[in-house]
Amino acid sequence: MNTSSVSAASAKAKKSITAPCNAESLIKVPAGVLDILAGLILLGVFGWYGWAALQLPASLNPNAIGVGEFPTIIAVAALVSVLLMLCLGVLRCMRRSPEDVITTCRPLSVVLAILLLLGVGSYLDKLGPVIGVAALSALVVLVAGERRPLQITAVSLGLSAGLYAIFVLALGVSFS
Repeated sequence: MNTSSVSAASAKAKKSITAPCNAESLIKVPAGVLDILAGLILLGVFGWYGWAALQLPASLNPNAIGVGEFPTIIAVAALVSVLLMLCLGVLRCMRRSPEDVITTCRPLSVVLAILLLLGVGSYLDKLGPVIGVAALSALVVLVAGERRPLQITAVSLGLSAGLYAIFVLALGVSFS
């Protein structure tokens, strides 16, 4: 068996995967600064989400989790996580280590993925949660750069089926 052709093929694959981005689409941001900026934005988003969750009515059954408790739990967990991220960002900024730089070659893809999340999220009630989550996850995976059909299908169907199993089968939430 000739192994030189195999190693040449793998070297070509490694070269194309690790090829540097062109300088025009390259964005470099220190990790601490990015943590702080993203943390402040997420702090506002989850603060607003928590405030909206507190406005929901309380459960009629005092022993059950009602309409407002589950979103409040999510908001508190997210706010704690964001505060931890902010603290780590401040620590990273104070250390100023040069290897903590985040580089992205695809800022347009990131912006497109955010707009896609907002767009599908706003039409989720019309699409239905099962189809909406499957479509949303498939589109986000495509925007992120995945092109293998099996992975795209597996992620979208697996996430949709998993959410259906959790909310409908385990928690008894009706999607109708």
